[in-house]
Amino acid sequence: MLVLARRLEESIMIGDDIEIKVVGIQGEGSRALIRLGITAPRSLTVLRREIYLEVQAENRLAAQAAAPPPDFLPEKSPPELPFTKKKKE
Repeated sequence: MLVLARRLEESIMIGDDIEIKVVGIQGEGSRALIRLGITAPRSLTVLRREIYLEVQAENRLAAQAAAPPPDFLPEKSPPELPFTKKKKE
């Protein structure tokens, strides 16, 4: 993990088109609240980590609900192909 120190109104760049800027600081020490401004392309989704984790959990649940149970297999056998038919004796 890269750790950087920034003061109010200072920013960091990620690549050429993502800027993260310190726009506010309230309080001191471990109780301080830091406000960040993020400039990024609209095609990029930016979420707080706790929201991101909630979305991921909901997506996993939705995928599990949509998938058939692993022991579910169709009872029908595959169709017989012309070259697999047995000759009558």
